[in-house]
Amino acid sequence: MKILQSLALLAGGLLAVTAQASDATALRDQFRAALAEARAGRAPDGEDRRALRDYALYPYLQAARLQAQLPRAQPGALDAAIADFLDRNPDLPVSRELRRQWLLDLAQRAQWPAFLAQDRGESDPRLVCHRWQARLAGADPARPQPGAWQDELLAFWREAPQMPQACVAPFQWLQDRGAITAEAAEQRARKALADGNTALAASLIASLPAERAAPLRQWQRLLDDPQGTLAALAADPQAAVEWPALSAAFQKLARRDTAAAAALLARFGAGRLPPPQYDELTRAVALGLAWSRAPEALAYFRQLPADALDARVHEWRIRNALWSGEWAQAGQWLQALPAAMAAEPRWTYWRARVAERLGRGDEARALYAPLAQDNGYYSVLAAWRLGAPYTPRRRALAAAADVQQRLLQDPALLRARELYYVDEIDWANLEWRAATQKLDEAARVQAALLASHWGWHWQTVLLLSQMDASDALDQLYPKRAYDKQIRHAARQTDLPPAWIYGVMRQESLFLARAASSSDALGLLQIKLGTARDVARKLGLPRPDREDLFDPELNVTLGSAYLRQMTDRYDGQFVLTVASYNAGPNAVARWLPPAPMDADVWIENVPYNETRGYVQRIAWHIAVHDWQTTGRIRDFDELLQPVRRP
Repeated sequence: MKILQSLALLAGGLLAVTAQASDATALRDQFRAALAEARAGRAPDGEDRRALRDYALYPYLQAARLQAQLPRAQPGALDAAIADFLDRNPDLPVSRELRRQWLLDLAQRAQWPAFLAQDRGESDPRLVCHRWQARLAGADPARPQPGAWQDELLAFWREAPQMPQACVAPFQWLQDRGAITAEAAEQRARKALADGNTALAASLIASLPAERAAPLRQWQRLLDDPQGTLAALAADPQAAVEWPALSAAFQKLARRDTAAAAALLARFGAGRLPPPQYDELTRAVALGLAWSRAPEALAYFRQLPADALDARVHEWRIRNALWSGEWAQAGQWLQALPAAMAAEPRWTYWRARVAERLGRGDEARALYAPLAQDNGYYSVLAAWRLGAPYTPRRRALAAAADVQQRLLQDPALLRARELYYVDEIDWANLEWRAATQKLDEAARVQAALLASHWGWHWQTVLLLSQMDASDALDQLYPKRAYDKQIRHAARQTDLPPAWIYGVMRQESLFLARAASSSDALGLLQIKLGTARDVARKLGLPRPDREDLFDPELNVTLGSAYLRQMTDRYDGQFVLTVASYNAGPNAVARWLPPAPMDADVWIENVPYNETRGYVQRIAWHIAVHDWQTTGRIRDFDELLQPVRRP
């Protein structure tokens, strides 16, 4: 009888939990639907249900409704309602959005006293300029005399990165008062030129006297046509030119056409410029040639004196020596690294690699062995070079129920969780940051575990990475994240599941609604045009943007594209993932003239992002293999010599 009673109680508890989960899901769906209606500008039919009004995210719905009404309402009709909402919810991320939109509306209506009353010192250039308009209109009682803040406005004019339309009136006020002198206009034009903003500089130069304008027009010409203008200067040894202008133009040309910059450097000659300036131009040519993987870079690097070396020169002259097969030279430059750089795993590995190549086996093994005990790409490579099995460092993070319970009492953390569950990721990230930035390390670990439990691996990884918890592998590499979709796609494409997992881990941190600044979308960060092309080849319906946030479709299309890249490069992992990140056109420029060791090729990828991308995915694959099979795959297969397909 007691057993039956216990089973009944257990069953009742499970039913209660299931019912609660079902209620939560229904409430989130209701919120999503109401939010979509609000954003479409449709008012609710009647009063919201009590459960929705009590929901933690209800203020977000209210704010969305107010925002949607602002462009449609009669002027001033919503001011009281918005002010009341902001007073009750001053710290919500959505309140900042609403306040900004309202301030722009108030400025458009020239309601300057109300604007200043609600202004919180926002840095948006339009709002800054509207703030000055309000002061000019006399709406600021703290500044009754405009002349008292002329210098402050002039300082803003000198530093403003842009000049939006809202700034025209305040800046014209300065002009009318004679505050923008020729000297001030010249200083502002010089700043614009230093920032590369030649359009703004041109408008300012036009107002200057001829003697002030001449060197600035030359600077502008140098930026607009660096090769032609530099060639004219090189042909005239007596021509005067300001060094910042010459340097900026030469640096621009060296990035665009290094061979042309090298030819011009020879025409200028070492005797025409002071040694520090000539060394700066030489450094630009050396780096440009190294980024193009040209062996000629070595000669320019060798010309540079010790006081002309910076971190980029240190690392790229080593890389260029490796690419060129100059192992002894690479070893010499490795020995010249500053102590902080020399201690990095990257350069420890390459000191060992050079020693190994030059026949100093004992020295190489002494460097590889401790490196192989750590975590990361170079540690896996060190074990690989030793021919030893690799086991990553792993630390288990223990859940502390009392700390987690306390965290769950924080309204901001609860809002962050709910916003994540309803796919409002930008708001969720802001709430999460507000909730976790004040926590000590122990509490942040527990917050990371909570996010992992919710499936919000993006925030788990970011939080643990900030604490340098690189050994918390169970949380940093969730084994079950989209496992079903990955395995299905692996079968369809005949790709190793670890490859798809590694790309997903790097591209989106398992965030299904991830969207990049270039509009790469979803788990495998595939662009819409690419997705449509892949779908057409697979005989699938033409996807829309929203479709790519569906995990099933995204992984299917992204994996198929990864398969296309794999076929393009004859199964070479390194070229496949480099192309997935940088595109096949870039990879075509980087192909070596003859087969090359993969670690040397990867080290010489000129895009920092792509170089790190390939290295991190190799590490992600190693961890995934170790988690799923207990050992790491043979890196001879993964890092086969890079060759032209």
